[in-house]
Amino acid sequence: MEDMEMDWTKKIISAIDDASSNCNRVSQRIFEWKELGPNEFKGVGLLTEELGKLGFTIKRNLKVPADLVEGGIAKTAFRAERMGKAPGPTITIMLEYDALPNGHSCGHNLIATSGLLAANGLAEIMAETPGRLLVIGTPDEERSTLGGGKVALLEGGHFDGSDIVFITHPIDRWSIDQRLLAVKGSKFTFRGKAAHAAVYPHKGVSALNAVIHMFNGINLLREHLRQDIRIHGIITRGGERSNIVPDLAEAEFMVRALDTTTMEETFRRVVNCARAAELAIGAKLEFNEPRTALKAPVIVPDLAELLQRHLLSLGIPQAEIKEQTGFGSSDLGNIANAYPAACQLFKVAPEGTVVHSDAFREAAGSEEGWKAAVIAGKTVALTAYELLTHPDRVATIRRKFDELKTAEGK
Repeated sequence: MEDMEMDWTKKIISAIDDASSNCNRVSQRIFEWKELGPNEFKGVGLLTEELGKLGFTIKRNLKVPADLVEGGIAKTAFRAERMGKAPGPTITIMLEYDALPNGHSCGHNLIATSGLLAANGLAEIMAETPGRLLVIGTPDEERSTLGGGKVALLEGGHFDGSDIVFITHPIDRWSIDQRLLAVKGSKFTFRGKAAHAAVYPHKGVSALNAVIHMFNGINLLREHLRQDIRIHGIITRGGERSNIVPDLAEAEFMVRALDTTTMEETFRRVVNCARAAELAIGAKLEFNEPRTALKAPVIVPDLAELLQRHLLSLGIPQAEIKEQTGFGSSDLGNIANAYPAACQLFKVAPEGTVVHSDAFREAAGSEEGWKAAVIAGKTVALTAYELLTHPDRVATIRRKFDELKTAEGK
């Protein structure tokens, strides 16, 4: 049995090596096009063309909630499916391909094409392998707090049936430690009563004072919050003239935490600070619960360890696989809060190179960056193959995922 698995592993790696030159060409085209989300029309066309050549059935223009994506159609998303020889686990690989205003400074061209490499390797053996392989193109990640991208695709049911989900991401180190902060943001509006600030201040109600009172309440709250919790806000409107009591003031706040339950509880406490300001100052609060939020991933150690084992087998030394020291937020968290998921972080730039910088953009288009992307694609493909051929391991991961999600925030 081990000899047979070794043969299939060699076939996967060989297929990826054979596809490397073409996939690098695809990566460079996406890098040069630098399409912003949700307008990645050239990129999605090229990726689906390549997947079609591999025998995937492609579905584009995916239906999603109309209040999240205009018209209710994700025009630059896609879902590609390849069936195996018999029923079995469903493994899903996500591709991102949107750029930033300064180009691919987050390296999404490499996310798309390392995933495409993995698809090439798995397509080579799917006819002899049980299960199903899904490749989902997820656009517009850089604006994910607006609720498009993966959030809309998740609500639209396009991940239904997935057992395990994978994605890659370039960074300044090798890591499996893809912790993300859950985040929810909202605008708070206070309406007071205008008056001359010198002659009739007693007849006015300062909406700005209500905003300041809200800030003060939040600042007092910080002492009693867990250290991973972040609350950051700005005043977007504070009055028109200094001699007029402001009758309208607005602030925007974002709340983050390492688990979704804690983030939601903290957000409710921030809302209470706003309500306290309304009561104390007398300015009327206007606030609507946000339609969407970004969740934190539920991390299953068994799945991360499996991914790391295959990464080590490809020659990356244990000493080079490091933990992350800083955490952002992404719509990946929503997927990894709904399904067991893992992200292979791969090193394309010297340690300390800042993602979204011009320097990181250049690394994402470099030959060294591509070599790392090939290893990342192989890691995902080998891990996916092991899960496709060992449904008992999939069942164990899903059970532990459910247990960890139930315990979230406790």
